[in-house]
Amino acid sequence: MIRPSHKDLILDQFTRQATPFSTAGPITDAAALKLIVATSGANATDTVLDVACGGGVVACAFAQCVKHVTGIDMTPAMLARSAEYARELRLINLTWQQGDVTSLPFEDGTFSIVFTRFSFHHFPDPLAVLQEMVRVCAAGGRVVVCDMYASVDPVKAATWNRLEKLRDPSHVRCMSLPE
Repeated sequence: MIRPSHKDLILDQFTRQATPFSTAGPITDAAALKLIVATSGANATDTVLDVACGGGVVACAFAQCVKHVTGIDMTPAMLARSAEYARELRLINLTWQQGDVTSLPFEDGTFSIVFTRFSFHHFPDPLAVLQEMVRVCAAGGRVVVCDMYASVDPVKAATWNRLEKLRDPSHVRCMSLPE
């Protein structure tokens, strides 16, 4: 039996979950979205990149107060959901792109805010993604990573990660807060 690649696991999980994931209460919570945008310091002159944008919920929250948002994700079903959600909200200052977040297809310093939410625990090499996020962020810009985290207790962390992997085979590992 051929074991599926990590990319295959992500495509399978998030193709099946495109609508349920992007419409779930914790994902669409208005107060959380408002806090994310406010904490980033976003304003009308900003250009935002949403890395592993999923169903576009955060990208659309940013689009309501910035110049332009680009969402990138590897899952076509998620990008289709993103475009549909933006149309529902009548937002036109967004671009959606399929791509690999470990090698972002943008020039250095392209965006004033580079953001990701609930994605780092899916990356086999989160440092590579963070380095790419920093690379495409303009000087003086902001890089924002919002994700769940595991306990600093290695036994608790291992248990948490094992349970998450049972729920979602594309889960790799939650890092601890100090990490």
